Amino acid sequence: MFKFLFRVCAALVVTTAASAADLEFKTIDGHGGLPLNVAVGGNPSGPAIVFIHGMGFSYLAFEQQFKSDLAKDFKLVAFDLRGHGNSGKPWRREDAVDPDIYADDVAAVIAGTNLTKPVIVGWSYGGFVAADYVRKYGTENLAGLNLVASIAGLVPQPPPVGNISPEELKRRAVMQSGGDLKGNLTIIDETAKMFAFPGMSDELRDVIRMSAIMVPAYFRRASVGRSLDHQDVVPKMTMPLLVTMGSNDIAATPEPFERLKKALPKAKYSVYEGVGHLPFAQDSARFNQELAEFVKSTQKR
Repeated sequence: MFKFLFRVCAALVVTTAASAADLEFKTIDGHGGLPLNVAVGGNPSGPAIVFIHGMGFSYLAFEQQFKSDLAKDFKLVAFDLRGHGNSGKPWRREDAVDPDIYADDVAAVIAGTNLTKPVIVGWSYGGFVAADYVRKYGTENLAGLNLVASIAGLVPQPPPVGNISPEELKRRAVMQSGGDLKGNLTIIDETAKMFAFPGMSDELRDVIRMSAIMVPAYFRRASVGRSLDHQDVVPKMTMPLLVTMGSNDIAATPEPFERLKKALPKAKYSVYEGVGHLPFAQDSARFNQELAEFVKSTQKR
């Protein structure tokens, strides 16, 4: 345990030093005035990309994008979702479950960083947050949407989720929403192992653990019951769409993905063979290239 904590602290110092040199950090008021931690980098005059991370992560998920050639051509923005990272940690249910809250947070980030028609990249749970935004605000101020390892609730996804059974999901939720920090750390370690891929660095493993630790149990409890059903949003998905999926994603099954293809037939689909839940990290070169091509294609409309 102490060895792990030492590595986490070391990773935090190294990551912070690297980020501070390349990124500008802003605190932007989200819904209800909740402070959102926002990282801005890249080319300030380029087309904008907004990255939305998954549950239990932070803006640090997208380090391989901020450090890549994407920064030469595009303005890059990522933020910590409410309850995550360095953003505010609400404890009341009314501040955690309404989909409009998350839509307002995204809108606040877009306005607070002076973006016009950005492309949103919604990874995992971030895809659901992107759908929250589209439901409330539409697509007029979006150039496109890249769903990454996420069906975003646009089609039914009955249990199990990937190869995670309902019983396992319940066990994980109970251990992470209670007061037993040791139980929470156990699930965090299991999750890091689930998302591991060949060649994953120790630094990335520690960032995964570190980000998850920063999501308090009381926020997880407050979030219980949040609706993730966005089937009503499908008719609003009229902007350019890119769907990125890994063939070995532990959190996905083929059936919902096939339903998504039928629901959104005009979207472009990119499947990464042999890749898991983190395609932007496991094959960052391909991901960054495809994202760049997608963003450039949206500027021609």
